[in-house]
Amino acid sequence: MAVRVIDREAVRSWRPRSGGRLVAPDGSTLSLGHDTSTLDEPWFTECRIRYSATPQASQVGGRAFETGPVGTVDGHVAVLLAGSYVAEYRAQSGTFLLAYAADRSVGLVAWQGRWHEAYCWVNEPDAVHAQMLDKLDRLAFTDTPAGLRVGLPAGETYQRIIATKHVPGIGFLQVAQAATQVAALPTWSGHPVRVGEVWRQISDAEEAGVTPVLVCASPTAVVSLHPRGGTEDAGLGFLAGLNSLNWT
Repeated sequence: MAVRVIDREAVRSWRPRSGGRLVAPDGSTLSLGHDTSTLDEPWFTECRIRYSATPQASQVGGRAFETGPVGTVDGHVAVLLAGSYVAEYRAQSGTFLLAYAADRSVGLVAWQGRWHEAYCWVNEPDAVHAQMLDKLDRLAFTDTPAGLRVGLPAGETYQRIIATKHVPGIGFLQVAQAATQVAALPTWSGHPVRVGEVWRQISDAEEAGVTPVLVCASPTAVVSLHPRGGTEDAGLGFLAGLNSLNWT
């Protein structure tokens, strides 16, 4: 079986281009419009799936996967795993890719289409190929330039999708559907902007330390702006420059 080798130069020079519109894995559409920013950097998503209890399972459970443009997985295998590909299988007009860290303590499984990839981590040491492929079992992939749609089997539903984009000089945007974020929003009025309201919150995420986060809510979407590489003032100016924020 032929196994691909990571092109490390391609990983370093990878510069995908995107925009303010994303077709999410569940088929919904996220759109951001901005007065001055072209929002060129790529979209990524983190998806959490819920499945119902069955006669074979005593409780409700779930699974998760992520998506990004082609080239994402090469970067993860090269940088995060510091490993290599071990197998690939053609299916659904694309390719399933399997990779391990050098010591096989952790792995990664992905489906790669023409424009996008879906992937998840395999935390079982020395996992066999069938174990790895099971992480994406029965998912139906439909790749388009606007986004990767991922159909779920019967009994599974999307619990939450978070879309992520880097804005140079501003920071990182995390966008979620408003219906999944209502409980996390402040109950008091925020600073008004054209698309909704903005609040300043404090993030205590372990990887970021105690840092400010600007939260902007419209009727259909909530943006969390983490001003890493930028300032709070620049972040507020960016949010004030949004002329549309919709997830439908």
